Amino acid sequence: MISFLTLVSHYMGMISVKSKLKNQIYTITAFVGNWYLLYIGIRFIQNGAYTRGLLLLAIFLIFLYFSIMNIYYYFTNKQAPFDISPILEKYIGGTPEEVREKEEFRRRLSRVERQSRQVASPGGVFDQKALLPATIVSSARQQKNIEQIAEKMIQSGMVFMDYGGRTDEELRAEMPAQQTETYAIGDLGVAIPYAEVQLVAGKPTVIAGMNQMEAVPVGEITKVGLSSYQAAKAENHLYLANAFLIGGEKKVRGRSGMIVENEPYRLKINIAYKRRQTSLSK
Repeated sequence: MISFLTLVSHYMGMISVKSKLKNQIYTITAFVGNWYLLYIGIRFIQNGAYTRGLLLLAIFLIFLYFSIMNIYYYFTNKQAPFDISPILEKYIGGTPEEVREKEEFRRRLSRVERQSRQVASPGGVFDQKALLPATIVSSARQQKNIEQIAEKMIQSGMVFMDYGGRTDEELRAEMPAQQTETYAIGDLGVAIPYAEVQLVAGKPTVIAGMNQMEAVPVGEITKVGLSSYQAAKAENHLYLANAFLIGGEKKVRGRSGMIVENEPYRLKINIAYKRRQTSLSK
């Protein structure tokens, strides 16, 4: 029997199969082979070798326990009762191979996600010290334009609605105590592919879209920092530094779990400024 188990282990190492399938085969093989220990233990006791027999029976029970835990883990989606694996993991260290593979996959996906979202800023690269947040007010029509841009970005794969690949338990664990909600597309938002500021009917209007050809009005800039746009413009040269899509689906921390809610998509923009040598207000 031991030779058979060794042979199975040897050939499984040579065959390239998914780890879950491999572990399922190992679990079945170990479960079946474990009963051989029971048989040997009983035979020892029958022959008067009580110490060896009882030792083998104890090993059989331990192996039987872990075989049942593996059956729960690899063959069902249920939580195994009386599972001491977290305690063993705490003292022994390491994580199950399946968990490591999931973590590695999520890291790879996160890297791809970041690369896909790293759209060049519409206005170039600016010193962060020279940036101010701007307030945008959107009409009903402009809000609809924002929603359409968001839908196009999702369809094109620029936006992932997956909360960074995290489960509800992971979201709750990673959220700071003062944070009550987190967004599916990311709390920092996603860069809009194209955006600029134009004067439309005398109002500083943000024009945005997937590209310049498809750009549409999405809102009027009313404030730059704490000043009105007109006051800021009079004292500084203003440039659109970046524009981010924010909002949409979110999860809110509840008493017993995360609650899914939705809010309109919005734009968050930053304005770069350079002090004028001569104020326009004079």
